[in-house]
Amino acid sequence: MKFSGSLSEKDKEKASYDIIGVPFDGNAYKKGAREGPKAVRRASQRLETFLWHEKLELSDLRYYDHGDLKLDHKLEAGSIKELDVARKKVFIGGDHSISYPIVKYLFEHGGVAKVIAVDAHADFRDSYKGKKFSNASVMRRIAELIGFESVTEIGIRSSSADEYDLMKDKIRIYDAEMLPEKGVECILNEIEGEEEKTYLSIDIDVLDPSIAPGVENPEPCGMSLESLLALIRGIIGKANVVASDLVEVNPRLDSANGITSISAARIIFEILAGYWESDNRY
Repeated sequence: MKFSGSLSEKDKEKASYDIIGVPFDGNAYKKGAREGPKAVRRASQRLETFLWHEKLELSDLRYYDHGDLKLDHKLEAGSIKELDVARKKVFIGGDHSISYPIVKYLFEHGGVAKVIAVDAHADFRDSYKGKKFSNASVMRRIAELIGFESVTEIGIRSSSADEYDLMKDKIRIYDAEMLPEKGVECILNEIEGEEEKTYLSIDIDVLDPSIAPGVENPEPCGMSLESLLALIRGIIGKANVVASDLVEVNPRLDSANGITSISAARIIFEILAGYWESDNRY
């Protein structure tokens, strides 16, 4: 099953945007995120591809779902190969650790210079339960790779004391309290005009667990879906976003109606619409 609105196999060369699944949860403590790509694709079929608020038919945007990367039980820095850096992409995870090998490949091939992460958790531990590439360490590894000054985290509401001491003066942080205090527009104005190629990583646990329960580490007092969608569209509109991921959907932990997967599918719809709007601004 492909993501709703995807071009067919015979028309894939017409695509402007790529969707790629990364079914991996080898660095997660509670397994199940490897089933995320399949669940999100299935959920996308339950949504209209016509975005009512935009009056935009998504299937007209020409995107192609390439299916899932073929992975063994390990996903390391060298596991991502032969990605076309010329086209904008959305990766569907998988636990958050998938972001590091993707960013590493893109960074080393001139495809990415900055990373913006929207997440409930800092993910800045040096290691977690003996794993240096844990989903709890992914942003630390990315910062070490591309430079701390090239990392922005938005929506954070949880970290260890050690994580906070390391990151507070090294990366740009807009935590969960700053979002309503400064306002999304003010934050976006500080991002505007940055021309470096940017990777946007969205951990769905930034949402409040009442509306996205299917995650490994639910964190109370999260964002609403409406606020997150506005933030995503704003980031894509202000920064030069060339690739994105949506991670940490765990269908095994979701509610019976699959609301987390449905929210994830809607987020991907908005990313695609944001890409198109950015490309057709002038």
